[in-house]
Parts: sequence; C-alpha cells; structure tokens
Amino acid sequence: MTKKNYILLAVVFLVTVICWLFTKPAHPISLIAQFSQLIAALALLGLAYVNFISTRHPMVDRLFNGIDKAYAFHKWLSVVSIVFVIVHIGIIVADNDLSRGTFVEENSFGMMGWPSFILFSALVLVAILAKKIDYEAWKTIHKFFFLPYFIGLVHYYGCSDYAVLSLSPFSIWLNLINLIGIISILYSILLYERTAFRYRYKISRIKSVAKDVIEITGQATGKEIKFNPGQFTFLKLLYKGIKFPSHPFTISQAPKNGGIRFTIKNLGDHTANLVSKVKMGDEFAVTAPHGMFNYSKGSRHQIWIAGGIGIAPFISFYQAGIPENFSVDFFYAYNNKEEGPYLEKIEDLNHGDNLRIHLIDFTEEGFLTVQKIKQRVNIENPVDVYFCGPKPMRENLKRNLKNSGLNVLNFHYEEFQFK
Repeated sequence: MTKKNYILLAVVFLVTVICWLFTKPAHPISLIAQFSQLIAALALLGLAYVNFISTRHPMVDRLFNGIDKAYAFHKWLSVVSIVFVIVHIGIIVADNDLSRGTFVEENSFGMMGWPSFILFSALVLVAILAKKIDYEAWKTIHKFFFLPYFIGLVHYYGCSDYAVLSLSPFSIWLNLINLIGIISILYSILLYERTAFRYRYKISRIKSVAKDVIEITGQATGKEIKFNPGQFTFLKLLYKGIKFPSHPFTISQAPKNGGIRFTIKNLGDHTANLVSKVKMGDEFAVTAPHGMFNYSKGSRHQIWIAGGIGIAPFISFYQAGIPENFSVDFFYAYNNKEEGPYLEKIEDLNHGDNLRIHLIDFTEEGFLTVQKIKQRVNIENPVDVYFCGPKPMRENLKRNLKNSGLNVLNFHYEEFQFK
C-alpha cells in the first residue's frame, strides 16, 4: 500500500475535524454529545471510502499500488468504521443528557441507528470469518451492505443535532462525503456489471496446457484493452449457457494487437464450469486492467518465484522482453510434470545470460525453500523478489527470506483472495 492512500485518508479526516470545530449544533447539547456527532461523522466518512474502493475505479489502483491491496484495506476500514459507531453509541449512553435522551425517544429516526449497526456488524463479521465461501457468495454478501448504509444515512439526516442541510462547513462537507458514498455503492451494485465490461472478445483458441488447466485466447470484436505485462482484469462470459460470474484473471501474454490470453485452472469452484464447458466462438468481456505487478520498476537484480498457475504473469514478462541490463533468477515450482503449466515451453526457452531458470518439482525435490534458492543463486547485490502462487507458499517464503542472508529490497506479490 502506498503512502498516498494514508495521506488522503488523513487529510479527509482532518478536514472533517476542522469543519466540526467551526460548526455549532442546531440546539444546545453537551460537549460530549457534540463529540459523539464527530465520531459518527468519521464513521460515515470511513463507510463512504469503503464504498468508493468497491467501484474499482482506476484511482483506487493508483492510491493503493494495486486494487488487490485496496480490498485488504477495504476490509479493515469497515471494521474501524464499526468501532467508530460503537464509540458513538457508548458516548450517547454515557452522556446522560436528558434533553438528548428525550429527543431520541421522540424521534423514530434515532432508533434506526441500532438496526443499521447490528446488520452492518453482522455482514462484516460474515465477510471476514466465512473464508470457505466461494467468490460469488462473497460478492452477494457485499451487495447487502447498501441496506445498513442507507439506514445509517437516514438515521444521520433524521436525528443529527447539527443542521444537516445548512451552509455550515460541517454540513456541506458531510453532504459531499455522503454523496460520494451513495453514488459509489449504487454504481457498484447496479451499474458496474453493466458498464465496466466494455472490451469484448471472441474465443479463437482453446488449448490444454496442463492437467485441469486451459489456455483461452480471445480476439477483439471491437475496442481492445490496453494493458501492461503482469496486469490482471475481470472476465465475464457472455454466453448464458455457462454459469460463471465475473472473476479476476491475470493476462498471460505480452500486449498484442487485437489479442488477449488467459491461463485458467479448475479450482473446483465456478472455474470448473469454465474449464469444462467453454468452447470456440464463445464471447467474453473484460474490464479495464488492474494491478501494479511490474518487474521493470524494481532493481536490476531480481528473483522471480512462480507456483503452479502463478506462472501466468511471468510468461507475459518474458514475452515482452527482459532488458539486457537485468539479471533474473526464475524459480518455477509445480506439483508434478502433468500439473505444471507451460513446463515444456519453459524448458525450451532461449533465455540467455540475463535469465536463469530453476525448475522445482515438488514430487522429486519437495517444497521450494529459501535454502534451495540460496543453493542455486549467488547474488551479492540487493534483489527484488517477485512472487505469484499459493498464499501458504508465499507467506512461508516471505517469512524465511527475512532471515536468509539475501539482501532483499522488496517482496512483490498480488493478493487475489479479495475476500
């Protein structure tokens, strides 16, 4: 995650606090009650930011150095927003301000804060804890977030102690924030699937490249996507006969006029339908490209590590051409020869002096470890490590590299487990 995101969030929070300081409530209330209103405003701000991340706007990629990292932040900002709501409620309960208590009892909008809080907390809890639900179910759960959000907005506009539609700085600022939040969530739920997939392709080639792994090549039927090697996009089949929700996939080729290619593994979820039923001539659509997995921005000395289907971005790197002044050690780890996508192709690569390939067959050598990397790599210079593969493998290597003796500048990867 980049500093730009934290700077933006800090500025927005600071502006909220300043606007609150220079705005008086519509009627006399205690200072602690005024502070509770500020906390509620910060909760609304956090939720609006969460909604904006869900739009997958190109700005999100730039703010977070990749939309995958934005989704990790999205989850924890939701939790922080709930904490703000809890603090808001706790302050009100502790205040014991008779006039405010009477106001909440007489105004039905005041009671709407409770169902909003309970429903939102439940949805966040399910989204965080339900690790085994598939991607489509996770997306469906997130569509229901609009309900507690809108209930919370009604609660705010119905019972705030501040003039919510006035020309005061606090009112204008909060209305702007809330408008962004409303537009974002409505776009995400109602318009994203209809408008974001504007690049259309027809399947011109289907090829099996390993057990349960196929390569799909598409030819543009209209405007083509412009992408960089290593980026991914969301793919949606336009043929109704195959049940397959939009899903993120890495583009497994270098940019090519009119063409695009994906390498897809049957992981037992909706990808099983795609791998087994897709056929020549089927049409699909993709969104604008996402991701900042770009080796060319790293140091000249690098280690690439691919695990199984994680080879996709590295194929696009190689096809695009590796500059002569780069020195790369590429480790490709796979379960066995039948399940190693592009294994024969990699063995036949004319890689030259600046690219050294190290093949690791789990069935023969066991899992890839830092010790095995050090046995094959003798690098005195600082290195950047680029990884794409299973999360357990990534976390183990990342942890052990810190104590490996190798001078690792950065460990680069993208998180496809958005949920």
